[in-house]
Amino acid sequence: NILHSVSLVAVVMLFLSVNASPERNNLRCVADTEAGDDACSAEIDEVGLLQRPRRKDPVLGVTLSRGDCTGGNADPYASGYKPCCEGLQQCLGDWHVTSTWSYLCLSSCDHRPGPPVVSGLSICPKTVSLHSGHSIWNVAASSESCASSDGIRGDVGYACADSSGAVDWSSIYVDMDSVTNKVGCFVWETDDCQYPMKSVKHIDFDVEWEGCNNLWMAPLWTFSYPWAPDTNRQGLSGEIDFVEECAVPTIDTNLGCYDAGQGTGCVDSQEWGMGTSSNGPQHMTMTLDTEGNLDVQLCAISGTNCTSVASYTNYLNVVYPTTDGRNNVYKFMSDVFNDQAGDGGWSGCKAVQNSETTCKYAVTNIQIESNSDIPVFSDPTSKCYVLNAESSITMSKMATTSNSSLESQAS
Repeated sequence: NILHSVSLVAVVMLFLSVNASPERNNLRCVADTEAGDDACSAEIDEVGLLQRPRRKDPVLGVTLSRGDCTGGNADPYASGYKPCCEGLQQCLGDWHVTSTWSYLCLSSCDHRPGPPVVSGLSICPKTVSLHSGHSIWNVAASSESCASSDGIRGDVGYACADSSGAVDWSSIYVDMDSVTNKVGCFVWETDDCQYPMKSVKHIDFDVEWEGCNNLWMAPLWTFSYPWAPDTNRQGLSGEIDFVEECAVPTIDTNLGCYDAGQGTGCVDSQEWGMGTSSNGPQHMTMTLDTEGNLDVQLCAISGTNCTSVASYTNYLNVVYPTTDGRNNVYKFMSDVFNDQAGDGGWSGCKAVQNSETTCKYAVTNIQIESNSDIPVFSDPTSKCYVLNAESSITMSKMATTSNSSLESQAS
């Protein structure tokens, strides 16, 4: 987005011109008129532990602008001027933490304080804004499992930096104590950084949380669209909830084994933690072997002392995204559901509205290791490149060097 520097006088005048109390609409599902009436129809799971988007067409982030207005989290001055769409406010702030002020269209101008300087979590010493263009994360457009009159909020989300200020753009830090109004549906996704699960050997990340008791929160999960369209069963959707407080107040890794129909071939919901605290940072690693078997292990932050907390035999040959010739892409999600039920997942996870929560969590160092000598994200100029495990980049460089050597010998 183009930033517009303004003088102090202009800032005051423009700030006063912001509409402070427009009519609010439910923004959980916003679709272009040409998408048709069924673009926002619900697919309800009556048992479920599911967390999937409501829209049937691919969600391309929260910026759902139309020809005559600017959508959520977008700059109304990005190209000429288009006013914010109905239900959004034109809000002035230093959104990119660059000491340069600009406008964004938000559900409320109260919803975007500056990032806290220190997180209080050891894996996230400092925090910076997600709105830099470098983060893999964006505020999601919708949610199936959480409903709110404020739509989807992202104002409690930041990226992590180390003590020297170096930013981990794969990271996400969520601080519910940074806002006064803690009731809402807070959801982020990596819509620009989707990946094919058939190319994955390992997914690794670090995670830490404090004060998240009595709150349906899921620091990291992944799924593929469309979500089990033939069966509407989570256990066949391919969704992997790596770290989720479900059922509240226990922390679990959930694969949807309750309706997967795989018997002992699918194991999850081991209640390996509590929402109160992670008791320091933890490391998690997911492995897919050459036969398509999935295993998720919880480890010490050093990557040692690992214990299997979920497994799915023959995963790639059972779930919808990777069967019948499909190789549908997945994306990461992170959320706090703290308003009201959107579907049966709310009761299934024993969710409650917690208006006093001080929950904070961080997910850092998300790495995807490829099962070939080609990294999952091959463009080094892409913001998604940060997701490649170092071993995948090294393997790719070795393969390139080897091929160059063979070509030289041949010539």
